[in-house]
Amino acid sequence: MKLSARNQLKGKVININKGAVNSIVTIDIGGGNIITATISCAAVEELGLEVGSDAYAVIKPTLWWELMNKLYTAQEIADKLQIKKTTVYELIKRGELYSSKVGKQLRISEQQLKQYLERSGSGNNIPDQKAASSSTPDGNLQIPELPPESSLLKRDYLLHSSGLILCGQFSPALELLVSQMSIHPQGIPVLQSFMNSYNSLYSLYFKKAHIACASLDLEHICSLVPGVRLSLLCLYEYSIGLYVPSGNPLKLSGLMDFARKDIKIANREKGSTPRIYLDQFLFSEKISPASISGYHTELVSDISTAAAIATHKADSALGEEYAAHQSGLLDFIPLQTLPMYLVMETEALSQPGFSALLEIVRSEDFRTILQGQTGYDVTRTGELLSL
Repeated sequence: MKLSARNQLKGKVININKGAVNSIVTIDIGGGNIITATISCAAVEELGLEVGSDAYAVIKPTLWWELMNKLYTAQEIADKLQIKKTTVYELIKRGELYSSKVGKQLRISEQQLKQYLERSGSGNNIPDQKAASSSTPDGNLQIPELPPESSLLKRDYLLHSSGLILCGQFSPALELLVSQMSIHPQGIPVLQSFMNSYNSLYSLYFKKAHIACASLDLEHICSLVPGVRLSLLCLYEYSIGLYVPSGNPLKLSGLMDFARKDIKIANREKGSTPRIYLDQFLFSEKISPASISGYHTELVSDISTAAAIATHKADSALGEEYAAHQSGLLDFIPLQTLPMYLVMETEALSQPGFSALLEIVRSEDFRTILQGQTGYDVTRTGELLSL
């Protein structure tokens, strides 16, 4: 295979799921883009791959053109949004529109454009309010209708017209759930759209998704999906806390330490659970975000913030315990236990795909594997709440 800067994408390894023969390696290439590849366990060892290490995803030339067809130039984005090309660069500079470097060229993927439209609430990306998930005569899920302008979302729904759209950030629990759905007798295809708690609930409210994975308090969840009867399936409980270098050399003990002049943090993006948790704390304590060094350094996953601490680019970050343990180089200071919910419309629970999902999450096998792989607390796993 001929290698060049054009068919190599640099990123960081954020997860390695090892099997008996093969391993699934997940790489974050930036801008919210995740690449997953299956390679042999021997190759993982030979390449020295581990969570937090740099890696290159090499794309076959035959697939490269297919990939490039799904990437847009700044001018193409400007044409789609009917704005100036300079405005596109300004959106990228402000961090409102994610982008990626492909070789020396700046490109925006369909997923990155979709994320921007969802965050900005762009009118041409909001589906008809009458759209709804319902069942067809053959028992398959009917995907919500979308306006003609919403071509990116429409493509995803048409490709998975008998499946479920699940929104949530990268999680080993969701990876396990999706894999179990694929082999369940009544399982249906699941398309996972990677986004944070806030944007996941936003997508559920505007019927861009069937299920939102969110870790917020019940009042907050209801406020983001008003006027809809919701059912919340507890996936697991986890500890949120501080990532610090091994040995905690700066003696951090809580969020108040983030205001110290000698501390620089790595922050999560707006809408993520760690960011909401931090912002609520700063507001309650009347601490200005501008006084926090590194507050505006936003990363899009807990694995990324943990890697920033492990590589000494920051002193601390707020995130879930699993990511700290994955790095193997950090200590974790727990602050609070939070639930992770699968949020869905109550009326959808009778659909075949949802009943299969409910059965999987409540199974002993799922709980055992989940706890063994992650250390998550599965005491409440499978618990169903109605709001």
